[in-house]
Amino acid sequence: MRVKKYLADDFQTAILKAKNEMGRDAIILNSRQINKKGFMGLFKKSQVEITVALDDDLRLESDNLRRTAPVFPTNNQKSFAVGEVSPQENQLLLEMSRVQELMADIKNKMYEVEMLKGFNESVQDFYNLLLKNQVDKDIALKIAHSVETRLPGEKCADSNWVRDVCLHTLQDYINEVKPIKADGTKRPQIIVMVGPTGVGKTTTIAKLAANFTFVEFQKVAFITLDTYRVSAADQLRTFAEIIGIPIKVVFSPADLDEAIKGFKDCDLIFIDTAGRSPYNQEQMHELAQFLDVAQPDETILVLSVNTESNDLINIYERFSRVNIDKLIFTKFDETICYGQLLNVFNKIDKPVAYITNGQSVPEDIVVPDAQHIAGMMLGKDEVI
Repeated sequence: MRVKKYLADDFQTAILKAKNEMGRDAIILNSRQINKKGFMGLFKKSQVEITVALDDDLRLESDNLRRTAPVFPTNNQKSFAVGEVSPQENQLLLEMSRVQELMADIKNKMYEVEMLKGFNESVQDFYNLLLKNQVDKDIALKIAHSVETRLPGEKCADSNWVRDVCLHTLQDYINEVKPIKADGTKRPQIIVMVGPTGVGKTTTIAKLAANFTFVEFQKVAFITLDTYRVSAADQLRTFAEIIGIPIKVVFSPADLDEAIKGFKDCDLIFIDTAGRSPYNQEQMHELAQFLDVAQPDETILVLSVNTESNDLINIYERFSRVNIDKLIFTKFDETICYGQLLNVFNKIDKPVAYITNGQSVPEDIVVPDAQHIAGMMLGKDEVI
């Protein structure tokens, strides 16, 4: 979007100058009267200043609309029966819909420009950084406005101070951090990992099991329901052998009940599920049947951080039928944009248990820190 100011002796002349240079699709954002001093401060002269904006993409759309304006039928053209809509009228309805969309977009652009006009330059830079990190525009504006209201006037020119305010404000938009805690009861604590294919559930379970075994000295067991992939059970069995913990492969809900009873002396039972398409109703129904038997203490949805925001939200909504308790985000090492996390947190109010940043077991998993994640979004810190 281009924004420019025009100064003239009167409003009409200023409008004409703007129209000649920027075209008829330009939008007037603001106008004001300016008094210019004359010779030795005398003979003041009044002028008009207008601020004009133009979005080149919207202008292109408007030009296309004008070139494809609908043609109405004349008396020599075909007539249509009652209730039948002519192709020209269909085209008109389509074009009207497109114009409405353009107008809505223009209003949003104007709102954005008006908001940004009042922001400190450093806050505007922060807003643009959020957009670069793929944060939704409405969320970015909300966060930037929050920064602006928190920024003391005398500190606006201090870039370090502004950065600290941005950092602390971002933390307010990051969900609660809540890792798995061994409860110390006499019965096993059952943790089920669910999620779409390819997000790294099996490797994540292995990392957690190794840490609970060697660091927290808990008695851990594996159960895998992933019988779809030939290598899945073998992979988890290999991890189990390395860590030195028992494992059972389960094919039915009845088998799952028996497997859980067989590990009654354990502190933690990690259950690995097959990657499910959240849009496959049969697979989701089967998953729900297994979880009805397992009665887990925690059901954790594993998501890849390099998945697009809307897809992450859709995946969560599909898996929510099995009552998700927490989230784990994987593959932090495979992206440099983390803004989709803010988009997800804005829609999903669930704690984050862990994030992972590589394939190494058990090293590449950590309890996330809100300040560190905020710093990553500002380009302040390396990948965790």
